[in-house]
Amino acid sequence: MKYAHLVWAALRRKPTRTVLTSLSIFVAFFLFGVLQGMNAGISELVATARVDRLLVTSRVNMTAPLPVAHVERVAAVPGVREATGVVMMVGTYQHPGNNVLVAGTDVAALFRIYSEMMSAPAEHIAAAARLRSGAIVGRALARQKGWKIGDRIPLKAVNMRKADGSTDWAFDIVGIYDRTDEPDTAMWLIANYDYLNAPRGDGKDTLFEIAVALKDPTQTTRVAQAIDDLFASSSNQTATQTERDYINAMLGQVGDIDFLVNGIVGAVLFTLLFLTANTMAQSVRERIPELAVLKTLGFTDGAVQWLVLIEALLLCAIAAIAGLVASIVVLPLVTNQPGLSIAAMHVPHSVFVAGTVTAVLVALISGLPLALRARRLQIAAALAGR
Repeated sequence: MKYAHLVWAALRRKPTRTVLTSLSIFVAFFLFGVLQGMNAGISELVATARVDRLLVTSRVNMTAPLPVAHVERVAAVPGVREATGVVMMVGTYQHPGNNVLVAGTDVAALFRIYSEMMSAPAEHIAAAARLRSGAIVGRALARQKGWKIGDRIPLKAVNMRKADGSTDWAFDIVGIYDRTDEPDTAMWLIANYDYLNAPRGDGKDTLFEIAVALKDPTQTTRVAQAIDDLFASSSNQTATQTERDYINAMLGQVGDIDFLVNGIVGAVLFTLLFLTANTMAQSVRERIPELAVLKTLGFTDGAVQWLVLIEALLLCAIAAIAGLVASIVVLPLVTNQPGLSIAAMHVPHSVFVAGTVTAVLVALISGLPLALRARRLQIAAALAGR
């Protein structure tokens, strides 16, 4: 651009103010990218959840335990192909905070129920059945920790204590499993339920949930109702839902995620608009005599107008794009952590484009009135300080 040096000179006039404003814009659009990326990831998770597989939890509370005896009765319900209970243990590896999720279950049954998304060689599954302490670890987790078949993994439980008060557990890795749908989500250590249950103190002979595979995927509603009716008079009543409904119910306990994200982003951008407009207004006010001199030297009204407008566009666009790029890098790193069973979330291209367009709109809304003021500037009045 012919007069680029003038635009850069204006931005460098008060470097501290420019840097602070740029940091504010950077942070605002970093949050925009991260929050909208997480929102998109959650929406994708819900959209891809199965509606032909059931999850049975406590009716009282989704996190309340169920008796292990429920599994056999659920498996006998007409229309159920297979059922297995799952208990979840959170363990730490080597140091606190380095979490590993351990799923205690019937290993072979779990892989049959989730056969379309989880796979492991038959010999690995058979090895887990033979060895009481045997476990099959997700490939992503094994890669992250540097584990391999034959390793013995010591964990210190956070939420499961043995009857003798100990929280020390050890698992022998006998196999590796893959997630065929989302490789990054292969982050569990899958162990035998009996190995976890036998030494437990509190919560012995209980489960976190029961996973159910159906003979006929079109019968989800009927089978779900039959399961809940089976325990209607029990002290441990159940709530049976499809995977999609289960995820929606969990998200519903947090709140309307979409509304919260959009509300936060809207508030941040609204505040940013005032900040940018105030910064630009102050910058232009300080340079009114200089703009008048430019007109005196032959700059047209339109040229002066564009100098001010481009300054606002550069200030917003560069900082906003930097913030969006940072969100693209940071979001997968934050969400792909030990203990999370979701795939690493990513900022969709649509969010990046929307953020860039939003940055341009913020620049236009805050800079256009000032650019029009510069265009109408009268040389004599400006040089006179009026």
